[in-house]
Amino acid sequence: MISTKTAVTALWFTVTSFIIFGCFILKNQVHELETELKKINQNISTDVRNIHVLKAEWGRLNTPERLRKLAFEHIALDKIRAEQIINYSALPFENESSSVDLASTKGSSEYKKLIKTHRD
Repeated sequence: MISTKTAVTALWFTVTSFIIFGCFILKNQVHELETELKKINQNISTDVRNIHVLKAEWGRLNTPERLRKLAFEHIALDKIRAEQIINYSALPFENESSSVDLASTKGSSEYKKLIKTHRD
């Protein structure tokens, strides 16, 4: 028969082995989490640097002088002629027949085009 002293010793040995094994597993998990945390912190610092660079680029690209130059180069706008300016009451609205009468009284082909495109 197994004596009580031998049984207690075997029990303590088993419990101690489980505790040591558990500590080993816990240490490895903590190490993996620290490695992941380090990678996340590096990604955050990289993203912060990239945001600073993008803000600097946006500030340079959004300057009024540059935008004015690009608008002048790429948008072909003509100066407004006096014939293009009309009174608010002369604007054609839906369900109004006066716009056709106004176009015939003005005699302007551009105004007739405006009414035609407005209806389409």
